[in-house]
Amino acid sequence: MWSTAAGGWSDHAEQLEEGPPGVAGAWMADAIDLQPGDRVLELASGPAGVGLRVAEKVAPEGKVVLSDFAEPMVEGIRRRIAARGLANVEARVLDAEDLDVSDAEFDAVLCRFGYMLTSDPARALSETQRVLVPGGRLALGVWGSAEVNPWLGLPMKTLMDHLGAPPPEPGAPGPCSLGDRERLAELVEGAGFENVTVEELEAEDRFPDADAWWNRTLALAAPFTAALSHLAPESAHELEAKVKASADEYETDDGSLAFPAVVNVASARRPN
Repeated sequence: MWSTAAGGWSDHAEQLEEGPPGVAGAWMADAIDLQPGDRVLELASGPAGVGLRVAEKVAPEGKVVLSDFAEPMVEGIRRRIAARGLANVEARVLDAEDLDVSDAEFDAVLCRFGYMLTSDPARALSETQRVLVPGGRLALGVWGSAEVNPWLGLPMKTLMDHLGAPPPEPGAPGPCSLGDRERLAELVEGAGFENVTVEELEAEDRFPDADAWWNRTLALAAPFTAALSHLAPESAHELEAKVKASADEYETDDGSLAFPAVVNVASARRPN
């Protein structure tokens, strides 16, 4: 499913860094306190990649490995690495829940909007801890709840209402599954990390109009697009109209949309 969305993620990579993902990425890059020579692994990077921000900080001896579970996502990040001429950055296909990485191979791990999509985030965090050196640093970001992220919550709620479907089971993988900051802290601590800090970042996601919001949702929200593909054309058009109408309260004077957004970020260390 996420492989089919890789093209959309590549097309919007630069735009995403101007919004909430960029806010989260800047916080994460600062939180891991990188030094020249450090080895950095990013999980679930997609074609964007926070790791691109930090490559210069660890150069020339240090390295950055960006990874994703979906090969087309990795192909997208490889193109961006080549375009920037980054000699100390590579991309690999890796499963966050079963990393093909040696113990204590990295000084820092980044994961922006990845753990929330894993089937077992506790296992993924334990794997992260395993591949870090003693004292190694972790920085992560996940979306807050759907209620405080209407840019995403509204399309999903409208879809569920349109289908007459129940809400997802608590803890089921999804964009907002780690929106509870207490649960997030418990998962990180349960994986054996210490010095765990969890914060809430407020941001804003802007779109020129409802059409731009709808089109980006289709390009990036793979579960939403997959569900939409099963609807009859008339039903899909009806859903599109409902989604666009749901954003009326976020319309500004010039006709653009300004959605509030909340990202939960966390930093931690592997014990020495």
